[in-house]
Amino acid sequence: MLDRRAQPSYISRMKRALVPILLVLGVLGCSSKSDGLRIFAAVSAKEALEAIGRDFETQTGTPVLCTFAASSTLARQIEGGADADLFLSADQRWANHLAEAGLIAERRDLLTNRLVVVTPSERPRQLKELTDLAGDHFPRLALALDPVPAGHYARAALKKADVWPRLEQRVREAGDVRATLALVERDEADAGIVYSTDAKTSKKVRVALEVPEHLHEPIRYPLALLRRAGDSAKARAFYDYLGGETAGAHFRAAGFQPGR
Repeated sequence: MLDRRAQPSYISRMKRALVPILLVLGVLGCSSKSDGLRIFAAVSAKEALEAIGRDFETQTGTPVLCTFAASSTLARQIEGGADADLFLSADQRWANHLAEAGLIAERRDLLTNRLVVVTPSERPRQLKELTDLAGDHFPRLALALDPVPAGHYARAALKKADVWPRLEQRVREAGDVRATLALVERDEADAGIVYSTDAKTSKKVRVALEVPEHLHEPIRYPLALLRRAGDSAKARAFYDYLGGETAGAHFRAAGFQPGR
């Protein structure tokens, strides 16, 4: 369930941090054609979803238009009337938010993921546990903003590990999980917490620790068929296609696991 009480204090910071993302929303995508269907998706699924969109267009002739950003940003865009047929969120909160607004016709858990701590490749380190981040080697810790799923999961894990009070002042916030990864890639942070699938996309970081899954709620990616899609056969076909074997092979290659 979405915790609305946690949102207001982040709104101004989100607006500042997400400006670069919003500026490129019209640039990123699986196709630039205007006669296709549109999916808004968590940026962590970018590479896999682009490949799946190309396969779907080859097989059906229907272009798939992709918009990638933080799930929180995309949910707000959809709530505001953005032109989207499907929504792939990196957590349940933002899918729940749209469901409560009456904007979802159907949904299912499509994927799972997990968190990892990454460090720059040129300064790789191994951690035994999250409390090691409180050591002198990690004065700068990159995290996505709290309303962003990756940032929310990471803070939950750090709090449950009882290390958050020692790390809070070290945090460098980023607008989404890819921006978090970029801070570590540029050596502007000594460590960062991202999804394992994001770490897999980069040669500039190394995984220092897999975050124990019991420290946060399960990371599930719900796929929603939005009510605005109506009876669109194209949207329904892609919704079903994303749960099929061809799409599953792309997701597994990217490091995702099936929803459960």
